[in-house]
Amino acid sequence: MASKILICAIAVFAGLPGFITSKALAAAVNCGNAGSCDVDVHVENCVITAPDIDVFVATNIFWNIDQASKQAGYKYPADPARPGVFMKDAPQGQFEPDRLNDWKYKVHDKNTAKGTFHYGVRLVRDSTTCPDLDPSVVNH
Repeated sequence: MASKILICAIAVFAGLPGFITSKALAAAVNCGNAGSCDVDVHVENCVITAPDIDVFVATNIFWNIDQASKQAGYKYPADPARPGVFMKDAPQGQFEPDRLNDWKYKVHDKNTAKGTFHYGVRLVRDSTTCPDLDPSVVNH
């Protein structure tokens, strides 16, 4: 009996790293040199998926909640004290956020500071706030 429980526990824990990675990471987005970049945000059962982003010039990055997530009732919070997209460890003034509507967030990346900066995505549905996601923007 104990060996069956041990085998089940090993199987569950062996599968967790791949499961967690696949839910947290989307394919990276290369913003290129266009100065504008669209990023898809998906949420299912309050698990947010958004990509790491590579930026090479000053760029307006638009985080768009996809249609399925909109129809499920997810949106960016309206409270400016709890923004929908926010930079966690970037130099002051490097990123300028702007909530455009319930489903679209814009952040202007000046791209004057090079490095990797983590950002958070916060979504709500009714009175529930989903756990924040922690991908990154890489300024080249």
